[in-house]
Amino acid sequence: MRRPLATTLMVAVPALLLGACSDESTEPLDVETALLDVIPPGGATNVDPNAPIVLEFDRRIGWGMEEYAVLHEGGINGPVVPGTWVLSDDRMTLTFTQDAPLMAATDYVIHLGGGLMDYNNRHLNLERHGFGLGGEWCTGEQLGPMGRGGPTGGHHHQGSGWQHPNGTYGMIFTFTTA
Repeated sequence: MRRPLATTLMVAVPALLLGACSDESTEPLDVETALLDVIPPGGATNVDPNAPIVLEFDRRIGWGMEEYAVLHEGGINGPVVPGTWVLSDDRMTLTFTQDAPLMAATDYVIHLGGGLMDYNNRHLNLERHGFGLGGEWCTGEQLGPMGRGGPTGGHHHQGSGWQHPNGTYGMIFTFTTA
């Protein structure tokens, strides 16, 4: 039995339109995107100074979010390590490759801005797995006088891209190289 053309179009056109939409439209809107893994995790020791830093998420993060990830030498107020953060094509992995090997037997801090957003422009859930990966919230007190809006006008990692809705400045993960 043949279907009338109108019935065929009523079924086919919506299916085609749904298929033409971005695959992001199939992502659930009621589920928060979370930080899934940090390599190396906070508290790690004897980390290879040549190894990349890898952040994994359970869903896509927004374009441009690599600007809200930084690696500091020594502590949260230490110098920023020169290198490049690259977002994978599927936008679920953020990888940092340093320009030169990290210093031996030195503490480093991965700082993820609390304003990191997912593909749907919602804040990432850093705490779901972050604490289990050795993370801790970064407070204004940890940023020092600059982080408390002191005379210098603000820490260079303070502001809308760095502030989490809970008032912190994201999450930090400290590790030590071999």
